[in-house]
Amino acid sequence: MANDQTALNESRVTRAEALARTLESEIVTASLSPGARIGTKHDLRQRFGVAVATINEAVRLMENRGLVVARPGPGGGVFVGSPSARASVGQLILGFNWGKATLGDCVEVRNALEPLICRHAARDHDDDDIESLGEILDRMQASATDPRGHSTVNWEFHRKLASVCKNAPLQSIYLLVCDFLQSGLADLEFEVIEPGRVDVHRRLLAAIAQRDEDGLEEALQEHLELSPLTSAP
Repeated sequence: MANDQTALNESRVTRAEALARTLESEIVTASLSPGARIGTKHDLRQRFGVAVATINEAVRLMENRGLVVARPGPGGGVFVGSPSARASVGQLILGFNWGKATLGDCVEVRNALEPLICRHAARDHDDDDIESLGEILDRMQASATDPRGHSTVNWEFHRKLASVCKNAPLQSIYLLVCDFLQSGLADLEFEVIEPGRVDVHRRLLAAIAQRDEDGLEEALQEHLELSPLTSAP
């Protein structure tokens, strides 16, 4: 059993899959908006120094996951997909019957995965990750009078946390649920921002940065209690 686990942990992905994961992480880390242009396939080939076939396969993988859209011709290239597109494609790939799913169902799954994402982030982060997350929280603080903008930055913070996680299945499923929720909540009226919400995120980040297990559990509980998603329909 131990040998099987070692083999699993040491197994390699294809170059195309590795490139797809790298680009996915960049999309999340840089918080690229839907429709943002990543570049042409030629740009990507020059940048990563891989064969045309590898680029084509990586783009195909990302298109299948709804992460990007490839457009031919002048002005074309590879563009970031929308959250709703990613959610729709992800549902098909994972084979879920989401037709009967409610936002409450997805909130339950998201809340169950959130502690795992944060624990992995505490284990796997580097100084650059913490700095980037801190900058996002500064923008979250600055958007305190703009509920819709605040919500967008909040999603950005949690997506960045997921990008730090090295567990690819956990990261992918978590981001899919976030896509579904963000898409489903897009047309709802945004409530007034609860006082202290940014402070809770700062305590969460501090515990992750310090790899403080007890502090992380306390911050996660605070975050859950204060999250507007906890009472989603």
